Amino acid sequence: MKAKIILLSLLITIIFPNTFSQKSVSEQKSFDYFGQIPPKDSATVFAPGIISDTAKKAHDLAISPHGDEVFFATGVWPHSKIMYMKKMGDKWLLADTAIFSKDCWATEPAFSPDGQYLYFSTSKGKTDTKNYSLWRVKKIKEGWSQPESLFDVGGDSIFEFHPTITSDGLIYFCGWKAKNATGNIYMSQCVSNKCSDPIKIGTPINSSYNVVDPFISPDGTYMIFASDQPGGYGGLDQYISYRNSDGTWTNPKNLGSKFNTRNDDYDMDISPDGKYIFIYQKKSSIYWMPIGNLICR
Repeated sequence: MKAKIILLSLLITIIFPNTFSQKSVSEQKSFDYFGQIPPKDSATVFAPGIISDTAKKAHDLAISPHGDEVFFATGVWPHSKIMYMKKMGDKWLLADTAIFSKDCWATEPAFSPDGQYLYFSTSKGKTDTKNYSLWRVKKIKEGWSQPESLFDVGGDSIFEFHPTITSDGLIYFCGWKAKNATGNIYMSQCVSNKCSDPIKIGTPINSSYNVVDPFISPDGTYMIFASDQPGGYGGLDQYISYRNSDGTWTNPKNLGSKFNTRNDDYDMDISPDGKYIFIYQKKSSIYWMPIGNLICR
């Protein structure tokens, strides 16, 4: 009888290889979206009265992969703060200024895919409040560590914004040259708590035109970013590029009129579960909508 049970277990594993892994995934924590009714086809305001508030100008939402913490930015750059919300049991605590943002201006928080780090842009330690660079905090037992500076590309001549991180520790971000108002995307590799010197990534993503505010998928297979290259709808448009098997990137594809207008369109994020897109219209409120076929190649 025991041999039959073992044989039956092996057969189930072979025929239904994902059964047990799917169960374990379903048992993981997931974000409850504050109990909101999910949007359908069009963008709607996210968490009105909880996060989104025109007077506070909420933007740049970062959701913990474990679904129990939320960071977002408020205010107008360079005078913006990062706010923090924590779920205790089945209730969310009211938003408060993140402890690492109490003594400085900061914006654009982003979780690492494993939830162990939160990256953000700040002018902490700078006399010029516009001179932003990248910092991060690490998840510890008591909450979050003291913030650490990662790097400061170009010193005071380049501002660093919008970090986005892959599962294997690649960090992409926007480097903005203040003098001539131009932006490019840079990349750094973080391994064993050390980050390599950032380098500017090549074509076809970076070009002679502005390229800003990247979002890369956790597996690194696609990147969304904004650019003012010719052929768009006006100003900065949202584009997508896919990573080829040899590590190169495809030519950027405009995301179309659903995501682009005659004005500047930039700064887009995707929820950790891959279901929703977050858009920050005029940096005044957070909007969300289903991802649909946005990332289809």
